[in-house]
Amino acid sequence: MGHAPSKPKRWRPSRALRSILMVFVGFVGFVIVSGVVLYKPIMYGDMIENFGIVMMLTVPVIVAVAFRVGLDSWLDAE
Repeated sequence: MGHAPSKPKRWRPSRALRSILMVFVGFVGFVIVSGVVLYKPIMYGDMIENFGIVMMLTVPVIVAVAFRVGLDSWLDAE
Protein backbone atom coordinates (compact mmCIF):
# COMPACT_ATOMS: atom_id res chain seq x y z
CA MET A 1 0.00 0.00 0.00
CA GLY A 2 2.95 2.34 0.55
CA HIS A 3 4.28 2.04 -2.99
CA ALA A 4 4.61 5.24 -4.95
CA PRO A 5 3.39 5.02 -8.54
CA SER A 6 6.31 4.42 -10.86
CA LYS A 7 7.05 6.90 -13.62
CA PRO A 8 6.11 5.75 -17.09
CA LYS A 9 9.09 4.91 -19.26
CA ARG A 10 10.14 7.76 -21.50
CA TRP A 11 10.34 7.16 -25.24
CA ARG A 12 14.01 6.48 -26.07
CA PRO A 13 14.60 6.56 -29.84
CA SER A 14 17.92 5.35 -31.22
CA ARG A 15 20.54 7.76 -32.51
CA ALA A 16 19.68 6.78 -36.06
CA LEU A 17 16.01 7.65 -35.54
CA ARG A 18 17.00 10.98 -33.96
CA SER A 19 19.13 11.77 -37.02
CA ILE A 20 16.34 10.77 -39.39
CA LEU A 21 13.92 13.04 -37.50
CA MET A 22 16.48 15.86 -37.73
CA VAL A 23 16.77 15.41 -41.51
CA PHE A 24 12.97 15.31 -41.83
CA VAL A 25 12.52 18.53 -39.85
CA GLY A 26 15.27 20.18 -41.92
CA PHE A 27 13.50 19.11 -45.11
CA VAL A 28 10.20 20.52 -43.86
CA GLY A 29 12.01 23.77 -43.03
CA PHE A 30 13.50 23.79 -46.53
CA VAL A 31 10.09 23.30 -48.14
CA ILE A 32 8.58 26.14 -46.12
CA VAL A 33 11.46 28.56 -46.78
CA SER A 34 11.69 27.69 -50.47
CA GLY A 35 7.93 28.12 -50.83
CA VAL A 36 8.21 31.60 -49.40
CA VAL A 37 11.33 32.50 -51.39
CA LEU A 38 10.48 30.97 -54.74
CA TYR A 39 6.77 31.72 -54.95
CA LYS A 40 6.82 34.92 -52.89
CA PRO A 41 3.56 34.60 -50.96
CA ILE A 42 5.19 36.97 -48.46
CA MET A 43 7.02 39.89 -50.02
CA TYR A 44 10.56 40.37 -48.82
CA GLY A 45 11.61 43.25 -50.95
CA ASP A 46 14.77 41.61 -52.32
CA MET A 47 17.20 44.37 -51.36
CA ILE A 48 20.11 41.94 -51.02
CA GLU A 49 20.99 39.99 -54.15
CA ASN A 50 20.48 36.22 -53.74
CA PHE A 51 19.11 36.73 -50.22
CA GLY A 52 16.42 34.10 -50.82
CA ILE A 53 18.94 31.50 -51.98
CA VAL A 54 21.09 32.12 -48.91
CA MET A 55 18.00 31.72 -46.71
CA MET A 56 17.08 28.48 -48.48
CA LEU A 57 20.52 27.10 -47.65
CA THR A 58 20.88 28.30 -44.04
CA VAL A 59 17.46 28.37 -42.38
CA PRO A 60 16.70 24.62 -42.76
CA VAL A 61 20.08 23.73 -41.24
CA ILE A 62 19.45 26.02 -38.27
CA VAL A 63 15.94 24.60 -37.82
CA ALA A 64 17.17 20.99 -37.99
CA VAL A 65 20.01 21.53 -35.53
CA ALA A 66 17.77 23.44 -33.11
CA PHE A 67 15.23 20.61 -33.29
CA ARG A 68 17.92 17.99 -32.61
CA VAL A 69 19.33 19.93 -29.65
CA GLY A 70 15.85 20.38 -28.19
CA LEU A 71 14.96 16.72 -28.77
CA ASP A 72 18.19 15.48 -27.21
CA SER A 73 17.89 17.73 -24.17
CA TRP A 74 14.25 16.72 -23.67
CA LEU A 75 15.00 13.00 -24.01
CA ASP A 76 18.14 13.10 -21.87
CA ALA A 77 16.55 15.06 -19.02
CA GLU A 78 16.05 12.94 -15.94
